[in-house]
Amino acid sequence: MSAAASCQACGCVSREALPGLLRCPACGLAWRAEKFFAAPAYVPGREELVYGSSKKKLFAAALDSLGAGAGRPGRLLDIGCAGGELLAAAAARGWSAEGVEIEPGLAARAAGAGFKVHAAPVENAGLPPGAFDAVTVFEVFSQMDAPAAAAAECARLLKPGGLLYLREFNASFHLPLYRLELRGFFKPLGARPSVIHNFNFTPSALRALLLRAGFGEVSIRNSRPTSGDPYGSGGGLGTFFTAALKVLYYVLAQALWLATLGRVYAGSALIVTARKPD
Repeated sequence: MSAAASCQACGCVSREALPGLLRCPACGLAWRAEKFFAAPAYVPGREELVYGSSKKKLFAAALDSLGAGAGRPGRLLDIGCAGGELLAAAAARGWSAEGVEIEPGLAARAAGAGFKVHAAPVENAGLPPGAFDAVTVFEVFSQMDAPAAAAAECARLLKPGGLLYLREFNASFHLPLYRLELRGFFKPLGARPSVIHNFNFTPSALRALLLRAGFGEVSIRNSRPTSGDPYGSGGGLGTFFTAALKVLYYVLAQALWLATLGRVYAGSALIVTARKPD
């Protein structure tokens, strides 16, 4: 098999899992055979929901966690910073925040808000080693070309003892939904609940990715959902019922996690924290 069929998380060789998707039999990482890199395009009004208001509570929780882990605000890098929404929340708490964003329109918006923005993939941005106390990555590894290189660069950019805070979609949730979508299960509702990107991470794949990059103290938990229905994925269910179902499902996923003593992560997204060894 070609090198392109090697798993970016653990290095094992893949096998075909679903049409257009390869999957690692060891850690469960799934990825597109042909990757997709077009800039996201949302209907008018959705961009603010996707990047801003729907994630406001998630950003606050991330900064709470980083503040508790670091002891005090320091220098923070947000990879995939979009229009600077997380940067603004971090700056309001005393962090010196800057971002990485390769989509020109979003990068210009973040820069226009007064933040330093690096308009290149993080591994090519030329940033100095050990420059940051914290790195945040919200649903970006899944859309990259080389997440293994990006994870290694995150470790290089952090100071010893520095913190990584990552939110990523959970393939253990989305791949079964994708199978149902392929069979037309959600077609009557016009719903599209699965999220399939270039890379689709299971908890095991995220742990393997970060350990290989040199991180320690890797901790994984189910993420709370975004507020409302920012992507309009609920179709005929509408925003209210979609949001209510998301919260109910999160509660059930947490109950399953507790019942299995932390062995089963059924949430639609995951929060991962890790620390660069001293």
